Amino acid sequence: MKRSKKLLSLLLVLAVLIAATAAVSLYTQEQEVQEDTSTVVFTLDKDTVTKIGWDYSEEISFTAGEDGWVYEDDPTFPVEESYLDAMLESLAEVKASRNLGTTDDLDQYGLEVPVCVVTVTTDETHTLSIGHETAVGGERYFSNGDGNVYLVDSGLLESFSYGLYDILKTETVPQVESLSGMLVETEESSYRLVYEEASGKAYSDEYVWFLGDKALDTELTQSLISMVTDLNLAQCVDYNAQDLAQYGLDDPSVKATVYDGGKKAFTVEVGSEKDDQCYVRLAGSNMVYQVDSQLRNTLMYSTYADLRPDEVIKLDWDTVDSVTVTLDGQDYTLIRQTQEVTDEEGSTTQQTQWTLDGEETEFGSTLESLTDMDSSGYASGLQPEGTPWITFSIHRDQQDYSLVTLAFYPYNSTDCIVMLNEEATVTVDREDAQDLLEAVRDLLPE
Repeated sequence: MKRSKKLLSLLLVLAVLIAATAAVSLYTQEQEVQEDTSTVVFTLDKDTVTKIGWDYSEEISFTAGEDGWVYEDDPTFPVEESYLDAMLESLAEVKASRNLGTTDDLDQYGLEVPVCVVTVTTDETHTLSIGHETAVGGERYFSNGDGNVYLVDSGLLESFSYGLYDILKTETVPQVESLSGMLVETEESSYRLVYEEASGKAYSDEYVWFLGDKALDTELTQSLISMVTDLNLAQCVDYNAQDLAQYGLDDPSVKATVYDGGKKAFTVEVGSEKDDQCYVRLAGSNMVYQVDSQLRNTLMYSTYADLRPDEVIKLDWDTVDSVTVTLDGQDYTLIRQTQEVTDEEGSTTQQTQWTLDGEETEFGSTLESLTDMDSSGYASGLQPEGTPWITFSIHRDQQDYSLVTLAFYPYNSTDCIVMLNEEATVTVDREDAQDLLEAVRDLLPE
């Protein structure tokens, strides 16, 4: 009985395997049949082509010249040849899934007035027509001129669905190897942003961008300059402009000149506005583009107030020898010391200690809180009154800015004014200033 069941199971498994093998074989045969039914209805050796044209949204034609493709209506037209290469590649071997035969009613296939007509010339001229898309299957009706209607892959149309300006080779903004500044000139005024390391113009060497002698926020300044250095010249409206006045570029409203290693790299000129865009060009070029008007407005109206730092303080504390804290009418001087410490494995590191009257304190954490403190706004124009809650007189082993002062003044119920080197810079939340006071008081002797 058991042997019969076992034999039955083996027969069932064998039957399943036979059925699966038959299914795979049938599928393979079907695939082979499908592959065999596709017919090559046009071939092209792209190296023999002397002329190519198409009529999709407009009629366009190019001839092969010694230095590449030439637009027949204007030899000065800059061609992005990769598009034409892709077109010729799509014609290398055009396959049809079905031959619908001849017909007197080409209109039903969209071939009476084709969606796109392609003409390509080798030793003879071939006219290829692409018609409507089929309701099922996503193919398109196609004619190679032999009188028959074929079904081809709809991707063939995509290769030719371009207007003239779609295949125009646009310019790119020159690459800058060592950005050193940018000069912005408007009809009313001008300003220059300059990159300088270790300039001595600011209390901190972390500031590297300047407007005159004023330090700027690095991120904000680089963001402004990148609007020019990363400008995308993709939307060309005139590849050979002869009348710059119609774009406001005969007398630009803004000029932005970028400097590379101290030398002029390139200039972007900005003209008039249209809707939410403005016209721009690279100085000396006849190609005119449209970009977002944000470029024009940002360059024209940016001032120091838009680019100034918003930190409470940005300082390399390793340059500091001591800090005198003035609190509640008394001065406390904290000394910074470094010493070498060797661990059990023999590795030596530098460790920093802060001492007050010879006693070690955790003053380093207070300095970190100063660096990390967020501002609540700018304090330009505000005048503090009375005496500060707390003042830090920072003594540095530096030739420039050997003394940096930082004072916190109560201003209103919500904010305190920060005075950096006796200049009102930013405001901070009153609660944050109070937390700072309490943290310092905890370090001081009672």
